[in-house]
Amino acid sequence: MKIVLITGNHPRHCYLADQLSKTNFEILWIIEVRENHVPIAPKDLTLELKNLYKLHFNKREKAENKFFTNKSGELANNKFNKIIKINRDDISNGKLKDIIKLDKPDVLITYGCHVIPKNILSLINLYKWNIHGGLSPWYRGNTTHFWPTYLLEPEFTGMTLHELTDEIDGGNILHQTSITINRNDGIHENASRVVQEFSDSFPDLLKDALSQSKRLKGVPPYTSGRIWTSQMWNPLTLKVIYELFEDKINKFCIENKKIKTPKLISIFN
Repeated sequence: MKIVLITGNHPRHCYLADQLSKTNFEILWIIEVRENHVPIAPKDLTLELKNLYKLHFNKREKAENKFFTNKSGELANNKFNKIIKINRDDISNGKLKDIIKLDKPDVLITYGCHVIPKNILSLINLYKWNIHGGLSPWYRGNTTHFWPTYLLEPEFTGMTLHELTDEIDGGNILHQTSITINRNDGIHENASRVVQEFSDSFPDLLKDALSQSKRLKGVPPYTSGRIWTSQMWNPLTLKVIYELFEDKINKFCIENKKIKTPKLISIFN
């Protein structure tokens, strides 16, 4: 059984690769080099917003280093025999397609990379799965570990494993997880915690799926939900997180509202 794993290169993405490297599967790891983990603040921001921008992404780096360590990806780098780095353009310019055609994988797993086009998906024999950092269908698209906390429903910070299509996080759902809220966690701890918990359990889910005699099929989402685009986020939203709530939204929600239980889907239960 040959597997291609395509991820981004941030610590949370590499942590998943580390967990999969503990299995005996033959895996080709393709790493899409993404934007800087701690990006530079846009020049047109006010000094106040620049400081909030820096604070936000520095806190993300700190949280990911806490949950995934600053050595995230080392285990996979030492274990996998085949590792290839690509950039975003390589997904559409033919380079990625050539790599996939040469490797002839049975399974494709993606996490943290840009959308894979149909002409590549058609090359996969068995499973084409995406791991989405968000709870579909409510939180599809971009920045979907940010919005639940911002909207005072941090309990909707979650992960979705779904069938891969050329639509944004639009395939049938196979498995979902969500966080158990820790009152002391901030927005980035919420995201890192749910990624860690999902990644730790994913290798067993994959082993289960590949041991089945029948091909597993996902469940259609029961509502279309919402796609969050990158244009919806701007640094002004950080004033709510850090000035109004001092990054203590979990604590506020526990003390001031009823915590909902997201309706999760899993074909593995």
